[in-house]
Formats: sequence, C-alpha cells, structure tokens
Amino acid sequence: MFDSDFLGVLCGLGCFVTSIVLAIVLGAGFLSALQRALLRVEPENRRMSPGQVWLNLIPIFNLVWCTVTVERVAESLRNEFLARQMHSRRETYGRTRGFTLLTLLASGVLFYPAFITYPIAFVYAILYWRQISRYAEQLKPGAYAPPPTDEAW
Repeated sequence: MFDSDFLGVLCGLGCFVTSIVLAIVLGAGFLSALQRALLRVEPENRRMSPGQVWLNLIPIFNLVWCTVTVERVAESLRNEFLARQMHSRRETYGRTRGFTLLTLLASGVLFYPAFITYPIAFVYAILYWRQISRYAEQLKPGAYAPPPTDEAW
C-alpha cells in the first residue's frame, strides 16, 4: 500500500520528533532541578533568581547564559552551605561537573569528534543533575541541623 521510501521517511521523521520531545522533557527536568536547588537557598545567599535558569531555553543566548548559570548556582549553593555551617572545603557544588559538561558540549560543536564527546557529555549531564539534586535534598527543610554549639565550656 505504501512505498518503502515513504515508510523510511515516515520512520525517520517519527524518530526525529520523538528525540526532540525527549530532549525537551529532559531539558525541562534538568532546569527544574536547578530551580528547585535555588529555591531552597535563602534569598540573601542566592547569586541568581530561581526563575532565571529558564533563560537557558533561549537559543543563542544560552551559549553564554549556561556558563553563568553553572557559576551562579554553584556560588549560591556554596553561600547557603556556608550559612548553614554545612560547608566542606573540597566541595565544588557542581562547578567542576557543570563546566566539564559545557566543555564537552562545546568541543563537539567546534571539532569533528562529537560522536565521542556527546555521549561523555550525556554522562556528565546525568552526574551534574544528580549532584545538584543531592544538594537540594540536603537543603530541604528539616533535612539537617548543624550540631549545637555549647558556649558554656
């Protein structure tokens, strides 16, 4: 009934649309995790508004804004962990993984080996997402209370 070329084009179009929808859903989930982490940071410790993470959806603008987002989310988390006396010196609060992810994505655009760097970038995106979600979980109200200071001694 249908020509095999037509079915091939239809199958290719279906895969393309499915991958676009999947990318949008994953991207929205990722940005939502960043926003959730920033919402758990006290306003005086934030370096950016939680709603500003959604500016990463703007094409071309996001080429610069994604680096700003990684830096400001990490700084906001650091400020909050310092304020709550939960800071660890060796923590980077997602800065290292975030910038590694951005470097891998940029190298795939600028150079030919995108088929190598993009799968690695996908792994780093998952690791970064999990790390930020872990920080948001630690900042959940009632999740942790620093030990009381005994000033009597």
